[in-house]
Amino acid sequence: MSSLGNENPPVTNQDSLPDGGGPAIRPPQKRLRKLWIILLLVLLAVMAFNPFSLIFFNVFLSMRQIKAVEAKLQKPTVYEPVARTLAVYCQSDPGIFPKMLSYAWLPGEAAGLGNPWCEITPGGAFVQYGGGFYHFGYHLELDAAASTPATNVWSLSLAREDSPDLPLLTLRLAAKDHLTVGDLQKLMGANFDQFIKAGRTDAYRDKVVFQLRYGQMAQAAATCQDWMQAQPDSWLPRFSYAHVRCRLGETEPAAAQFSDWVNAHKNFPHDTYLALFNYREGRTNQALAAVRLALSQPFVEPPGSDGSKFYLGQNGALIAYAAGDYDLCLALCDKMLADREADPFGSDHWWRRKILRIKAATMLMQGNLSVAVKLMNEIPKADPAFWSSQAGNAKSDSVLLTAINRQDVAFVRDFRNWADELETWFSPFESDESGFHGSDLKVPTPYPPSWKSDLMNTNPLE
Repeated sequence: MSSLGNENPPVTNQDSLPDGGGPAIRPPQKRLRKLWIILLLVLLAVMAFNPFSLIFFNVFLSMRQIKAVEAKLQKPTVYEPVARTLAVYCQSDPGIFPKMLSYAWLPGEAAGLGNPWCEITPGGAFVQYGGGFYHFGYHLELDAAASTPATNVWSLSLAREDSPDLPLLTLRLAAKDHLTVGDLQKLMGANFDQFIKAGRTDAYRDKVVFQLRYGQMAQAAATCQDWMQAQPDSWLPRFSYAHVRCRLGETEPAAAQFSDWVNAHKNFPHDTYLALFNYREGRTNQALAAVRLALSQPFVEPPGSDGSKFYLGQNGALIAYAAGDYDLCLALCDKMLADREADPFGSDHWWRRKILRIKAATMLMQGNLSVAVKLMNEIPKADPAFWSSQAGNAKSDSVLLTAINRQDVAFVRDFRNWADELETWFSPFESDESGFHGSDLKVPTPYPPSWKSDLMNTNPLE
């Protein structure tokens, strides 16, 4: 083989030894390759031990993914059905739509690109992708000047942060085209089924929320049954099904079935979910029995559980407190405080504060004022620069401590008087189908109409 054009000398099969019998000289290409491998290993080591490098690397990968999604959104096969779907939504009665529309409301490939959400009005719609520091998506706008009483003209563009909108399509649609509630129920039921068939298991929960939103209680029960078959070892479909069956008048068999499943899959979270189910359904004695079962379980978070063990433990303690079972409440508080993760200087000192407050209130209810005051004084002080809600926490602590010092038993007995303002009961139905939460979204739940609120403090502090 000719060596023309190659600056490196030809190398024989045997490396030549220099004078003095030294080691063989490696070809320059091999030395260069080895150098690159060493540099790559060093770079990987630096990234592994430097969180800032990992952040930049993740940002780089995220931007590449975002650009790929943006490119797909510019394909006619993707944006044309989106434009028509959104336009029909905008021309329908706005009262039949939730405030936020989830991925399942979008057609075709657009629905599967990330986790988009959408807002619609009679004058237009916006579909948002991305998150964090960069957002992008579709913007649909009614061209009122070009529209007529019989035909509406809609313009679709790709909106991107810090960039001008990119026009994609002008659509003319008959003004009479719209959807009814019945149309939506059929359309969305089919859409959710497509995602479920594709293996998206969270679509079961989203479908149940959608059906609850439109009063389809029997359909929600059927979805829960399919969900239980698909995920037989998951607590969430069982929990949801039990509440839905209660709304259908099947409280006793529903409670028995859920209790049997929990007893066959015992752990701390499962027993607490059972306690919460019974508490919301007004079954106080059964709720206390489930809290006692949770107390006997190891204080851990097994795979598949939702809500931290401290969050669930706090819920269980307050169920016992509200029912006046102060010994049970104290036992659960002590179980949580004994956990090393509740150390005031550890990652969970946020929960130590909450547990000490419950225990202090309980001690007052048992007539032990000095211990109650001592416990309040043991509450770790969070760093205001780190905890954004420090001011609110300090106010709540002051309210409780004042009531304890006054021995105002009537005030302290109702924990809603001194709970943190945004404190909530654990619920898998705190967010809508889009993953957003907030009181303005009016997220539907399968809980009884008598259930006051997921907020623990129903008397916000002034």
